[in-house]
Order: sequence, then structure tokens, then C-alpha cells
Amino acid sequence: MGSRSRNEESHNLQKYGVPLYGAGWVPYDQVIRSTHKPPKQQDDDDKEEDQHGSKDEAVADKSDDIRRNYYVVLAGGGGAGNSGIRNAVLLSHFDFASNSLSDQPVAELRTDSDLPYRMAIHPHGDGIICALQNSCRLFEWDEVENTEIRRLGVKISEKVLSQLENVGQQLALTFDSEGTIFAAGSENGNLRVFKWPSLEIILNESEAHASVKDLSFSPDGKFLVSLGNRGPGRVWDLASSAVATPLAKENDELFASCRFFPLNNEDYVLYIAAITDRGASIVTWNTTTWKRIRTKQVVREPVSSFNVSADGKLLAV
Repeated sequence: MGSRSRNEESHNLQKYGVPLYGAGWVPYDQVIRSTHKPPKQQDDDDKEEDQHGSKDEAVADKSDDIRRNYYVVLAGGGGAGNSGIRNAVLLSHFDFASNSLSDQPVAELRTDSDLPYRMAIHPHGDGIICALQNSCRLFEWDEVENTEIRRLGVKISEKVLSQLENVGQQLALTFDSEGTIFAAGSENGNLRVFKWPSLEIILNESEAHASVKDLSFSPDGKFLVSLGNRGPGRVWDLASSAVATPLAKENDELFASCRFFPLNNEDYVLYIAAITDRGASIVTWNTTTWKRIRTKQVVREPVSSFNVSADGKLLAV
């Protein structure tokens, strides 16, 4: 059994020669829509396809293409020093049938001396925002087609995120589920929340924490939870741009990471991964009263990241 486990793990474990600081699933179906032609031109093409009886085939081909293509976007590198390790945004293909990552990245965009240290993927195909040493940069999807295969790539966007230039190192980036709000938390404790894509400021708090560690929007976009490197967490009411309530720690807890998850169309819970000298626990919070529901120790070691599966059945640290 031990040998079998090692063999199974080797299929989905790959090293790409770059220290990785960010990872996420590419919303491929949304990306294909965002890179397609403008609606009027697409409508004209659809009419022409109808005349040739090929529209249904084209739709089927696209559907099959989406089911086949699962990509993971990765970001990292060696920093600005002379380490010899490149800085890059990478795309890797994942095959669910064999539970395996591609041996090599299917696309790579070098970022020169800029290390992409944190990353947020827009949920509806607008691209990737990466936090560099002193600013944030937008990268867009680049669809490359030839006669044999359609490939997904990444390119630097012409859009400049002027509100996030010369703002220091950002340690937390996230979009809300609709992709209409974006939040960034910095090493010096500044928390900024913007409308997307206009980047109109919603919240700008210079002393949200000593240093912002993690951020998570509620599923309805009404609240944002922020965690710092010490002290309590905070729940921000985005309608009033003010703190709705603090999230108090118990004993020697250190809040490491947070994620909301919807229970149904109206209710949701908040999970926080908390670290103590005994290991790491998952704390579940009621999001009406903002009181703890339960605390469950999950590992005896500290954790550096945390997430919830799309169906809410699995928590990962």
C-alpha cells in the first residue's frame, strides 16, 4: 500500500523549477467567452454557420473543448536577486481522468525581475492580478489557435492599475464571487477595496491590521473578512465601509486564513484556520451573530494555506 500511494502521488506532483507563491484554477469556460469575438460579429458568424448547417457542431465542439481543458495557473520565482531562478506566471494542464499535471507548463510568461508574490484570478475571465514587490499588475488570457490545437496563454495587459502602483508589497488579493469587487491588503496594514473594473474606491483603511494576511468576501458581496498577522480578525460592512464586528481570538490562537462558504441561497458560514502551539484548528462562525459555532483541531503542525472545495464537502490545509 505504501508503494502504491507513492506511485499515485507522483502523477499529480510536478516541479517546474520555480518557487510557487500562488495557484488557482482557470475558469476556462469564462475565459473562452471573454476571448471570443464581440457579440455583433459573433451573431453574424452564427447566421453564416446556420446557413451551412454547422452551428450545432460548433457548439458541441466548444462544449467538448471546455470539458477537456482544465488549467492551473501558477505564479512565483526567485525574486529580484541574482539567484538564477526566473520569475514567471505559468499555466499547467490538469487531466482529471489520470489525475495528473502536465510534465511541463503549457504556457509561461516571464516577468523579468518582478516576482509575482500573490495572485487573484477573476472569476469571469477578466484575467489575473499579481502582486509584485511594490505594485500590482494585470495579466490577460491569450488564446492561441492553429490548425491542430487550441492553446491557452497569458499576456501582460495594456490596462494599468494606477490605484495600485507604488503601494508597497500586497500580501492578500481577492475578487468577490461575481467579479465586481476587488480587495488588496498590504504588508504595512493598508486595506483597499475597489469596484471592478473601474477601480473606484469603496474602502481605504490605512490601519486595518499591523499587516494584512488574508481576505475573503461573503457570497453575497456584502461583507469582507480580513485577518492580520496578530490581533483579532475584522468583518467589514462594504455598504458603510466600516467594521461590522471584530472576530475575537481565544487563548494563543493566530488566525492564518479565512474562507466563506454558502449553505444555501441566503445563509453562509465562515471558516478560519487558526494556529496554536498544539497545531492548527478550523473555527466555524455563524455569520448572523458572528459567534463561534465550533472549533476542531485538524493537524498537529502549523498551516500556511487553507481552502474550501466548490461543493463545500472538503476543507483543505
